[in-house]
Amino acid sequence: MSLDLDVSLAKRLESLLGPTLSALHLCVAFSGGLDSTVLLHLLAQLAPRFGFRLSAVHVHHGLSPNADAWLAHCERFTHSLGISFEVRHVTVVRSGDGLEAAARDARHAVFAALDCDWIVLAHHRGDQAETILHRLMRGSGVHGAAGMRAMDVSRRLLRPLLDESRESLLRWAQAYALPWIEDESNADPRFTRNFLRNEVLPLLRTRQAGVEANLARAAGLFEESAQLLDELAAEDAARIAPGTMGSLDALRLLSDARARNLLRYLLVEAGALPPATDRLAEALRQMHEAQDGLRLVFDEWALCAWRGAFWLEAEAGESFEARVWCGETQFQWHSGTLRFAPGSGSQALRLRPDGSVRITTRQGGERLRPHIDGPSRAFKQLAQEADIPPWQRERLPCLWQGDALVWIAGLGANAAWRCAEGESGWLVEWS
Repeated sequence: MSLDLDVSLAKRLESLLGPTLSALHLCVAFSGGLDSTVLLHLLAQLAPRFGFRLSAVHVHHGLSPNADAWLAHCERFTHSLGISFEVRHVTVVRSGDGLEAAARDARHAVFAALDCDWIVLAHHRGDQAETILHRLMRGSGVHGAAGMRAMDVSRRLLRPLLDESRESLLRWAQAYALPWIEDESNADPRFTRNFLRNEVLPLLRTRQAGVEANLARAAGLFEESAQLLDELAAEDAARIAPGTMGSLDALRLLSDARARNLLRYLLVEAGALPPATDRLAEALRQMHEAQDGLRLVFDEWALCAWRGAFWLEAEAGESFEARVWCGETQFQWHSGTLRFAPGSGSQALRLRPDGSVRITTRQGGERLRPHIDGPSRAFKQLAQEADIPPWQRERLPCLWQGDALVWIAGLGANAAWRCAEGESGWLVEWS
């Protein structure tokens, strides 16, 4: 029997990572099951040849009575290979998407915090087939139907075994007498993936022996389609320029499908989870009808429309504690940065970095006198003239020297606190 899994894995790693492989730290997500055991064994054989650093991490979910025994097994196996090993204990909080999704989220939170270049996962062709069927059952579009990527740069995930069958992994494990564990939950048909793996796919194989390979091929075609949609969205984003005046009108001129594609692209590029199709359709409907401004929250981002423009802005909590300024050159405020620099002349302010300057949000009743010989103006009037959306007005930083309002970001300064020509003070900027 020919065993060339190490050869195909070596080629896959070279194609994914290129000549920088020797400088990298690869960390295997090691459950102790068949798939991750074979992956770890293979990479341990390849590490001396390619020169990469190899380690393993085991996520202890605590969901099975055998969890501690699995941990002990993983420690023994990695020790036998001479590989650095660490364990991360997590608490799985069941969510509306079910226990499987909650456990996956807990694992990925661990992965995100790991100090390595790539987290290597042992997903194979059968896992890809399950993923595609699962997502199609949930009504996914082409991005979801594209399945898992061999290389997920944003999350530092590598899946070098995606083109391999589980049978090939089993042959390798048997040939080298590798020990592995069996998670009893893998036989529980209440979990959708187990139902697909143990009942649906075997039935499909009786009709078509190469169904998993065909599904993997379909995933590649879906991935091409998804890339084309992303390229179209990137072109639309460059042409429309979200955030500029007229961008909302330009969005409204697109077909609904093309507009939804653009909004989805912008949200995902910003770091939001891919929004559900119906949620995206509803957002577009509201953007077509918006008259006095619109703000729709997607995860940690908000889709906003105001006065002919639309854009994304970071979502943040509503409570802002007052901050005392004692001479710092900058600090974070909401989703922006307040900067202080020495300056002189009318653009500088008479501020004392002695702890008497406070930064707060709007408290109500604020007024500024922008010109020394003019009347004081109400906050609301100044904000309307500056064309600041209502939801941003409540978050603007206000600077107080003692009990006197000196400056409001985006609205200007109290003229009485501006420096005279040649007088030194502080330049304040919020970006």
